[in-house]
Amino acid sequence: MATIKTVALAGASGSIGGAVLKALLDANFTVTVLTRPESSHSFPPAVTVVKVNYSDVESLKTALEGQDALVSTVGYAAMKGQELLIDAAVASGVTRILPSEFGANPDHLAVRQLPVFPQKLQVEQYLKQKIQGTPTTYTLVCNNEFFDWDLDYKFGVDINEKKMEIFDGGDVIYSAAPLDFVARGIASVLQHPVETANRAVRLHGMSMTQNKLLAIIQRFVGKEGWEVSHATTEERERLGYELLQQDPTNMWRWAIPFLQCSIWAKKYGGDFSKNNDNELLGLKQLGDAEIEEIVRVRA
Repeated sequence: MATIKTVALAGASGSIGGAVLKALLDANFTVTVLTRPESSHSFPPAVTVVKVNYSDVESLKTALEGQDALVSTVGYAAMKGQELLIDAAVASGVTRILPSEFGANPDHLAVRQLPVFPQKLQVEQYLKQKIQGTPTTYTLVCNNEFFDWDLDYKFGVDINEKKMEIFDGGDVIYSAAPLDFVARGIASVLQHPVETANRAVRLHGMSMTQNKLLAIIQRFVGKEGWEVSHATTEERERLGYELLQQDPTNMWRWAIPFLQCSIWAKKYGGDFSKNNDNELLGLKQLGDAEIEEIVRVRA
């Protein structure tokens, strides 16, 4: 398999996209960012910016000509739209596609059955079918939880308001990784095209539990005044199905309970500590001091 040198990046203005862009540039890839015509986001001078119509496969094909890889970091709202990106990438001879995956382990059967992931699975199946008989390959990158992003957006814990919801007693071990760790993993995937072809790659930034996280946070903000509630992931999963039945159109209302379960319920296999690709990709899991520093700057 040829060395990957040129990379097209979709979704570069988002949280994970910005981190991935930096990691690709740091790894000396030649990067082309795909943006919508109305976008006014500024990018580093080293980046080629191409405005595309994501609904027009010809526009995408033109933008992807000469690209070795396509990395997509688009959010849920644009998940289904990746099919046209895939069409264009295969037609343009792109040799590696990384769709917007991340999150829970896509190889785990229970994960594949959660109602929050069908669009990801549809894109995955579409990709696998589309590349048959072509030189194009794929990699699915998963990391279970974005550690710093979730702290920033109060997913599971609100440091400022001193509120936290703990599931299943709080001692379930799960994998988490900060955005820059995941971004470096993506860059390394492209540097190891043979070893990472046509499979899921698991990134393990740290082993965490909710009780451990709370203890770290409380070192910086104190133990007084906390509102800590407890629930089981079984209860939360039932709530997700109830909310889904009540109003399927209100995705973020019913999706959050399923996402909580996918991260913190043991049955969804969110602990990658014994089965990950860190060594292959040259990644070293974070130490306690690094974890505490991520928390400290937010506390």
